Amino acid sequence: MSGPRTLPLRLAPFDGEALDSWFEAMSAQLRVPLGALLVALGLRQEYTPPSGWAPWVTQLRPHQAERISFVTGVPPEVLHSMTLQHLDQRALIVHRDRDRLQIGGSFMWGPRGGGSGSRFCPDCLGDSEGRWPLAWRLGWSFACITHRRLLADFCPQCDSRHRKRPHPSHLIPQPGHCDRLSRPLASTSRSRCLHPLAGTETMRLGAGHPALLAQQALLDVIATGVGAFGVYAHDPQSAVAVLADMKAIARRVLIHMPASRMERLVPEELVAAHFRAREHNSSLTDSQRRAPVDPGRAAPAYAATAAAGAVAAWRILGQADCRRAAPFMRELHGAIVDRGQWTSPTVTRNWARHNSPLLEAVHLKSIAPTMWPNSALRYRTALPTPSLPTTTPVQLTARARKIPGIIWPLWAVRLNPVPQVRENLAAALSAGLMLVNSRLELPDAVKKVGDLINQPVLTHVLQALRDDPHYEGIQLALIRLAGYLDTHAVPIDYGRRRRLNYASLLPESEWIALCRRTLTEPGAGTRYQVARNHLFEKISGLPHPRMPDPPPDRQSLRNSRVRFPYVLTPEMSAGLDQLGSAFLEHHGIDDEPLTWEPPAELLDGLDLPRADPGTIDLADLHRRVRAEHTSSRIADDLGTDLRTLRYILARNPAPALKPTAHGMERGLKGLHAARQMISKERLEQLYVQQDMPFLAIQHQTGLNRKALAALADEYGIPRRTHRPRGTQSRAWLHEQYVVQRRTLNDIGQEIGMSGTSVGARVREFGIPTRYNRQPRVPQQEFATAPPVLRPSLGNSYAIRRLRVFIQVVRYPTLSEACRTHGMEPPTLTVQLQRLEEDFGGPLLIRAGRGRQTELTELGHRVVQAVEQWAHTLADQPRETWDRATVRRPHKKKRKPRRRPADAPGTDAFPALLQPAVRTFGGRRRLRRFLQAVEYPSLSAYARAVGRSPSSISVQLQHLEHDLLEELLIRGQRGHRMRLTDFGQEVVDAARPLAGLLDDPRRVAGPT
Repeated sequence: MSGPRTLPLRLAPFDGEALDSWFEAMSAQLRVPLGALLVALGLRQEYTPPSGWAPWVTQLRPHQAERISFVTGVPPEVLHSMTLQHLDQRALIVHRDRDRLQIGGSFMWGPRGGGSGSRFCPDCLGDSEGRWPLAWRLGWSFACITHRRLLADFCPQCDSRHRKRPHPSHLIPQPGHCDRLSRPLASTSRSRCLHPLAGTETMRLGAGHPALLAQQALLDVIATGVGAFGVYAHDPQSAVAVLADMKAIARRVLIHMPASRMERLVPEELVAAHFRAREHNSSLTDSQRRAPVDPGRAAPAYAATAAAGAVAAWRILGQADCRRAAPFMRELHGAIVDRGQWTSPTVTRNWARHNSPLLEAVHLKSIAPTMWPNSALRYRTALPTPSLPTTTPVQLTARARKIPGIIWPLWAVRLNPVPQVRENLAAALSAGLMLVNSRLELPDAVKKVGDLINQPVLTHVLQALRDDPHYEGIQLALIRLAGYLDTHAVPIDYGRRRRLNYASLLPESEWIALCRRTLTEPGAGTRYQVARNHLFEKISGLPHPRMPDPPPDRQSLRNSRVRFPYVLTPEMSAGLDQLGSAFLEHHGIDDEPLTWEPPAELLDGLDLPRADPGTIDLADLHRRVRAEHTSSRIADDLGTDLRTLRYILARNPAPALKPTAHGMERGLKGLHAARQMISKERLEQLYVQQDMPFLAIQHQTGLNRKALAALADEYGIPRRTHRPRGTQSRAWLHEQYVVQRRTLNDIGQEIGMSGTSVGARVREFGIPTRYNRQPRVPQQEFATAPPVLRPSLGNSYAIRRLRVFIQVVRYPTLSEACRTHGMEPPTLTVQLQRLEEDFGGPLLIRAGRGRQTELTELGHRVVQAVEQWAHTLADQPRETWDRATVRRPHKKKRKPRRRPADAPGTDAFPALLQPAVRTFGGRRRLRRFLQAVEYPSLSAYARAVGRSPSSISVQLQHLEHDLLEELLIRGQRGHRMRLTDFGQEVVDAARPLAGLLDDPRRVAGPT
């Protein structure tokens, strides 16, 4: 048997040509049947009947390639590149089933061989004299880049597909002509069509047409084996995955999209051609039908259909990123929903077998606006490329131990939306961290971090966060934080700290000792509770209500909690930290820091509701705090909010001020000042050794005596139980207080006691006290007064009372004296009682039935003394009876209330508004009402215009009173303020006339 021989004439294949096309061209050149050439090439045994299947089109065996190379002079590697094996793992998958090769590629519109045929470009066939590229066999080939036209599907003469079967082996090929058998007629036998395919008409495409761009992208993917266009630019994927993504989208576009929706993704002429092809296919019988009922499952039979699906997929996946691709993907989802189907987050798993993660990312990005907040965190839709959850249960358990029950203070401040979600925000954020990239349900996420809130509360907070304009930034912050916790070690086991018993944390004795060491005011009890809560939250990561035996939630405690960061000092903060570390060591935790916080850099570059507290000038803040500026004023001046201020001051307390002389004059005389200004040794020397009372020490040091007494108790100096020095017998006090008419304060200054203490001593001795608090009259003015009158001459009202007494005794009854002189009986009775107290006995016997008023023996002596001393009374400034006895109430002159001026132009307003626009004030209220309805609440409007909410509320109440009907339904928690039906009518009527509501008196300049 002779060996192989070389061909007498050789023909080189062109780049990208299919092996069978090259064989047909050589057969035509040599003018021999194709079967004889295949025998010469060693691909077929002589005298073997022809077969409908040519395995060498798919793959050449090594010995076959070597023989063909010897015969034709073409290198074996070039021969292998002319088979479908060359496209393995790029546009198709070749695998061996026993001894027969199989091609898997329907999941990505692989080859059109095996009965599907091949498309062709008429112009390319004409230019190459009937040579067929290998790429035309692929289902993704639908357009010619060179000639800018769609590929042809069938022969225009016999309406047959080409290259469905090998060329007849007994015939000499005629390249560029149809080799199919024509359909038989009734009078003729079947024959070859032999129609020139170069004359076939197809749709022409303009330069830059989307179909050409999509075809070029697909050819690049198949040629390189990697997809790096559009959404794949930053994360290139294998050609198999990219083509699977394209096929998954194209198939659903062809199935679900009507023409009206498809035109939003595909040019109108392609849509029309696709639906014409579909109608034509539907009109054929089952045996004649060229495409399956389910379009897109296999490679489409029509180039227009393949082009429509490919362009739609390229329009989605060819965007620069997933965010830009999402709106186009929503068009597909809308069509699917319109057909009554649901697009779940995991639906793309059923779309294709080999799809890439970026198809899932585009799908998740497109449905993100309709997701619940917990699902958005689960699939991380805020990321450029969302994905399905990948965290395992073991990783979630480890993450839960790294998260406190309430999220770290900095994160709670930065992620706090406006208006504030004050309650349960920190606990909800911690639970939200457990939802990131996990399959946990809401109740399970809450239990993992301490079970502090329930599912409805968590849902409410997450929905409030979703309504905030900075929701995407909040999501990204939580996603970054969860990723950091999963990949980094955290020095604190918060799960262990949640299980500690905090009943012994910060006893009150330790608090008092800490305040004594740091020269800090311990407060009145609530400050101790707040300090204990502060330390509890710092150590445990739990909210203060979870502390054992929490104090009742009173308003005073809440106020003290808000105020605590402002009174906190660096020394006190350091002392609390030391006590907290000692508490942890007592419970066997000596390998952890007291507190820890994730890096603040994780929040860099995010659009969050609150600004970075690190931008606040600490020195300026401390100065304002110690200058006792109000917290609202500080927040406004520094451009921040109250919660941020409390966070900054809790981390960086303002240093305490040292007492100064100026400060003492301003009243800084409390216990804090006493601790700083007087030591224990000095106080013991003054109080114990020198026997000075606290009042005398107050005069010497300027410190309050009560603060000194409290400081002595803190220092452990025993308090004296006996009275201070000085003679305090009853006789001495009676002499000073009653006889000499000295005040209690004068006596107290002499003996080192307060006036209150001297008064208590006077009452103990039973000495009558004087209740007239008028200034004392010097004794020398009444030196000539009779002795019996001197007890009553201790104040400026003495002469007046004596004159009243002399007048009263002239009348038979006190009532008649009052009627005569126009005096009220209780007033006269009080004056006579004071006079009798001064004299130490009764002066009158009141009139009774049948008896007139009579003088007592003491009364007679007083009357005689007054008559003897009449010349002195005459020298005193005289007062009439009315001025001496009657105190007429002072009538405050009220200015007449000005009637509001009528505003002009009332007729220009409709009758509905006229009751409110008659005055300038009414127009101003109506203008504020129109502005307020644009805000979610009156508080939000008040903040925007810089006014108090109460003033805005009062103005709206006046407006409702003028219009005689309710305008607004005030907003409650979780609900916006909304208009009543009447309020909407007022808004519709007043808004076109808003320019007439301005007060010309305010806008006009001075004349």
